[in-house]
Amino acid sequence: MEPTLIHTALDADGVLVATIDMPGRSMNVFSTELMDALDALMDRAERDDAVRSVVVTSAKPTFLAGADLVMVRGFTERARRGTHDEMFALCGRLGRQFVRLEASAKPWVAAVNGIALGGGLELALACRVRLVTDDPRTQLGVPEVRWGLLPGAGGTQRLPRLAGFEAGIDLLLSGRSINPADAVQLGIFARQVPAAQLLDEAKVAARAMHGQPCDAQAKFSRLAQADVPAWSEDTARSIALRHGVAEADFALYPAYSAIVDSVLKGARLPLAEATDVEMTQFLRLMFNPVAGNMVRTLFLERLRAERELAAPEGVRIERIGVGAIGASRRAWIDALAKLKLPQAPDTTLPPDTLELVDTQGRHTQVALRVLDEPASAGDDGVPVAVLSPAGPYGRVLEIVGADDAAAAAIASLAARLWSLPWRTRGHGSVLQGLRGALAPAQVQAAVRYAAHPGAGDPAFLDVAACLAGVTPAWTGGPLTQAWAERDTLVPTFDADARAAWATLQPVLARAAA
Repeated sequence: MEPTLIHTALDADGVLVATIDMPGRSMNVFSTELMDALDALMDRAERDDAVRSVVVTSAKPTFLAGADLVMVRGFTERARRGTHDEMFALCGRLGRQFVRLEASAKPWVAAVNGIALGGGLELALACRVRLVTDDPRTQLGVPEVRWGLLPGAGGTQRLPRLAGFEAGIDLLLSGRSINPADAVQLGIFARQVPAAQLLDEAKVAARAMHGQPCDAQAKFSRLAQADVPAWSEDTARSIALRHGVAEADFALYPAYSAIVDSVLKGARLPLAEATDVEMTQFLRLMFNPVAGNMVRTLFLERLRAERELAAPEGVRIERIGVGAIGASRRAWIDALAKLKLPQAPDTTLPPDTLELVDTQGRHTQVALRVLDEPASAGDDGVPVAVLSPAGPYGRVLEIVGADDAAAAAIASLAARLWSLPWRTRGHGSVLQGLRGALAPAQVQAAVRYAAHPGAGDPAFLDVAACLAGVTPAWTGGPLTQAWAERDTLVPTFDADARAAWATLQPVLARAAA
């Protein structure tokens, strides 16, 4: 028997409360199964005369965290062999569902009780009225641009119609999240409500609309979209540049132009037609390898790296001794200032050194380095921790020259610093060696390292290089780039890199299959 993903309860006055609760997940996400459940819910609401309105909420502390990116990764793989029409039908399903939901004669109200990102926010935007918890920690946004995508279920159309063009395009191009108060001020939500009152107020709003047909003019304060300019290539580029997208990024990351094109070309069209325009732009990205590279490396493989590289269970840092840290390692000073662990200056430690003390009383010294300096290696048996800058996808703590016990302690510290602990083998920092190298040289160096016994999972090198900002995110990492451009890059390799490639090629082929 299939699990129930949306639980329903019908009040005597006709308000159907639909509560999303995907079993076995910490957050609800849009999957094929959840879309099936949404279809069934809409079917019931339309045919059951006892249902006069629907309030949609979540049983989890979050509302809905977006699309299942495993499913999106499947879309990018399907795009390698699928036709445009097949992909339009497959990828456009959720957007069509939201058009249907929005046009329903029975009003839908969103009671957003926590994080609503991507498809989760798009579901709320499709509802006639949107209420949100007043918890300032709640994140609301459309972060798809960070994975090389655009919100493909109406986000590029409804946001500008609710918040206005400038505010909407800013959220779409930056991928940033906002809090409930800002969302209300922008007109994206009607109001913020204390969590304990949210469901009751949503029911009141739903009852007030019983018998009233959908009215786009009443829902969208910017329906006319007089503030949206006519499309041209130059206009689209200038809008992106005005909103902080560098010229080089606009050329390398097609999501930026696809987002602006979707907004401009869909403006002033009925929502059903505008959603089709949006899906056409979404498919531009599906047929482009950049989105697949970014989803694979920066989400799927990153999550796997975070699980597999984490400190062993039971290893936990209790306190830290801190040697004098020089100004050139300012990133460490700033990171430690935010660290919620007992710290004490220790003049017996060498400069730029920490002593980690875990809950078992074990002491581990670690030398501190930052990415933007010459390649570092462990000295006198002291492991090195190389901290990358905090970037849009996170940061990396590379662990160099550590034995298993020291690596476990440093990995525990990395978790507290919200950093990926990437342990490298050999005498020097891999990331520092890759930093600043031109792509062909960087690819060769990555291939030579990854083929070495004990180098670990090649996918994790890609994750670390992209998170640290050493390799552009659009490539998916130096090894992903090596495989994608192997016909032109491999002939330029030196003898050592070619020998390494022969070892590594079957591994990369299996990963790309």
